[in-house]
Amino acid sequence: MAQRNYERLDIETFGKHLLTTGDLDPIYIALTNMEHDGWDLPSMMRWLVAYWCFYHAGVACHLSELEGKAFWQGMLVAANNTIPAPTGGRWPRGSERRHFRGEAAIKAVRKLQADYAKPEHVVGVLIGEEGDRSFSSITNRAKQLPLFGPWIAFKIADMVDRVLGFQVAGFDQAAVFMFADPTKAALRLWALKAGLPETARPKDPDKAIQQVVEYLTEHFQDFQAPPRGDRPVGLQEVETVLCKWKSHMNGHYPLYNDIHEIHEGVKPWRTINSTADLFARCMPSDSK
Repeated sequence: MAQRNYERLDIETFGKHLLTTGDLDPIYIALTNMEHDGWDLPSMMRWLVAYWCFYHAGVACHLSELEGKAFWQGMLVAANNTIPAPTGGRWPRGSERRHFRGEAAIKAVRKLQADYAKPEHVVGVLIGEEGDRSFSSITNRAKQLPLFGPWIAFKIADMVDRVLGFQVAGFDQAAVFMFADPTKAALRLWALKAGLPETARPKDPDKAIQQVVEYLTEHFQDFQAPPRGDRPVGLQEVETVLCKWKSHMNGHYPLYNDIHEIHEGVKPWRTINSTADLFARCMPSDSK
C-alpha cells in the first residue's frame, strides 16, 4: 500500500481520536449495538464463526442468516470461491485471513461441519465453562480448529471478552505483546519518550514495554473500554492503539481509517442482506 499524505499525530492525540470516534474497534461497537437492537445471540455466533474464517464483515453478515447445514454449505461456497458472491465477483476476505483460501479452506470448513452440527456450537466450545475462560484456555481451544493460528486465536479471546461479554482472565503483557506489531510500536514509543532515535533498543525490552503500557493506561484512564464501557481502558485497548499508531506513523492509517474501510466493505451487501444493513446502521460514523 502506498503511503498517504496526512498530518502525523502523537500517540496521545491519535489514541484519543480512536477512543472518542469508535475507530479503535468499530466492529465491536457495531455488534454490541446490534445486540441492543434485538439481534439474537445465535445469529451473532454464526456471524462470528464466518468472520473468524473470512475476516470480512459483509461475508459474515450474509452467512449469519443461514442456519445449520445451510450455513456450512454457504461457507463451502465462499471457501471454494468458484461461484460468484451475491455482490458479484469473488468472495472477499480480509488480509489477516489471506491464507484461509483454496483447498486448505475447503478442508477446514468440511472439518468444522463434521465436528459441529451447528456453527453456534463452535462458539460455545470456544467460550468454555465458567472457570475455564482464561486467555490461555480459550486460545488453546481456538488453535485446535483447522487453519486457526495464534493471531486469530488471540482475536477470538478478545471478542469473547469484549463483544460476547464473557470475562476472560489472563490478558497479560506476554500474551498481548507476543506479536511483532505492538512490540515494535511500544519500543518505538519508548525511544521517542526517551529522546532517542526511533531505532534505538532498550537493554530490557520487556521492561520498556511495561513502562509504555503503564504510561498509556494512565494517560487514557478517563476513557471507558469499548464497546461496553464496563471498565477503564486497559492492556487490550493499549495494544490496539499502539498497533494502529504504528500504521498511522508509517503512512497507512489516516483518521477514521477502519470505520471508512469497513463501511465500504459492507456497502455492496446492504441491498441484498438485511443483517448487513443493520450492521452498517450500527457502525460508528466516518463523517469528519
